[in-house]
Amino acid sequence: MKRTLKKIYLAAALRLVHAAICELPKLDKKAEEECLSLPTGISYAISTGYKAPTLFVQWDGSELRRLSEEPQQRCCKLSIKTLADAFILLTGRMSLAHLYARHGLIVTGEIADVMRLARLVNLAECYLFPPFITRRILPELPRLQASPLRLYARIIFGFLTNRY
Repeated sequence: MKRTLKKIYLAAALRLVHAAICELPKLDKKAEEECLSLPTGISYAISTGYKAPTLFVQWDGSELRRLSEEPQQRCCKLSIKTLADAFILLTGRMSLAHLYARHGLIVTGEIADVMRLARLVNLAECYLFPPFITRRILPELPRLQASPLRLYARIIFGFLTNRY
């Protein structure tokens, strides 16, 4: 039962992270610059463990589109080794860098491209989590260029209009 609840939470958290990364370039210049530096056609996967939720996205030059299955072409992958590590990461108790240092994360593909995605995820965390959480998990807090409430409003509107 506990494992099933964690999987449900992780699936929802991955959808929320994807929505935040889609909306951030419209609100934050750093996110926009990071997205514009992504190679067109590149695919990313964030895997949360064996038989656990996975997020597949592809950069089409203007946004990260969610895919239903792993693409056959060039793909960079962040694989979190266990469901427990994924849960700790996506509840804001640990950063990607800390998880990587603990050997809880496997990176597949071009490291520079994977790091672009990691920087976008870190920026999304700054907006999605309150400052007292992000201060613990990130080495430095970037200055937010928009209100987190504005991002949440855009995400909610996006879910209601089936944009993600």
